[in-house]
Amino acid sequence: MTKIIEIAICVATYKRPTMLKNCLSAIAALECPDKYEFITVVVDNDINQSGKPIVGEVSEIAPAQFYYTVETERGIASARNCLLNEAITNKVDLIAFLDDDEFPKNDWLLNLTLALEIYDADVVTGPVISISEEGNNISTTQNKYLTGQKPRKTSTNNVLFKNKLINSDNLRFDLKLNFTGGEDFDFFDRSLALGNTHVWANNAIVYETIPVERTTKKYLFFRHFTGAINNVIQYRFNNGVIKTWAHYLLKILGKTIGALAALISYFVTLKEERLKTSIVKLASATGYISGLLNIVIERYR
Repeated sequence: MTKIIEIAICVATYKRPTMLKNCLSAIAALECPDKYEFITVVVDNDINQSGKPIVGEVSEIAPAQFYYTVETERGIASARNCLLNEAITNKVDLIAFLDDDEFPKNDWLLNLTLALEIYDADVVTGPVISISEEGNNISTTQNKYLTGQKPRKTSTNNVLFKNKLINSDNLRFDLKLNFTGGEDFDFFDRSLALGNTHVWANNAIVYETIPVERTTKKYLFFRHFTGAINNVIQYRFNNGVIKTWAHYLLKILGKTIGALAALISYFVTLKEERLKTSIVKLASATGYISGLLNIVIERYR
């Protein structure tokens, strides 16, 4: 008799009921590969349990099992550690993560598990296609790598990994990053450092819904600014202060020159993409400077 491989699909949420419903409804419609079964675990970081009615509504019409719990300690790392604990409590073999503002393509799980088997991987990640609330494509990471290639970074917005990362490697999300973010990059960087195999599955597609307020140039700057701060924080954890300054001073110079070049190109061509490139590079340079000076933005607080 073939052993059934159990998967926990994990979703952390905080006061986004409409997006959560869209996410869970798509999970409920997933094709499940042969010899696999999955449950869905939702951890709500809202003590008022705003996500509970949504989970109840979807679970009534879904064939898969849904589990709901509340993590009272605020912070993205706390919520994700709670997800890990719930998954292990259910004795699953594999753990998948999605964000609550995302929804997977119906063959998402098929393609993740197939890549896991073919490449004997410990971690499989795939592309995210960002779309507006009207359904228009904004950006994509599809074709960033070929299937089977090793991705440079792995996050929790589209990932499947073996339970050995939790049970044997004892990995958890770092609570020091609870309010700044970047805890997922840090988690999977430590997985790589332990020798785990990470691969890309280019056909394991997840869609991310981008609200109107997150399509502005102001938000574009903020997102890359805070992301750059997080990069400095994580690098300093592992490499110390002196090496961090040396590493990021060069990056600041490169990003600043790149921002100026893109801005000049924008004034010559009037292409909007060149202006966005300039904003992103300037935001990164400013974020690196802030990180070096220990100016931290706690965007998840």
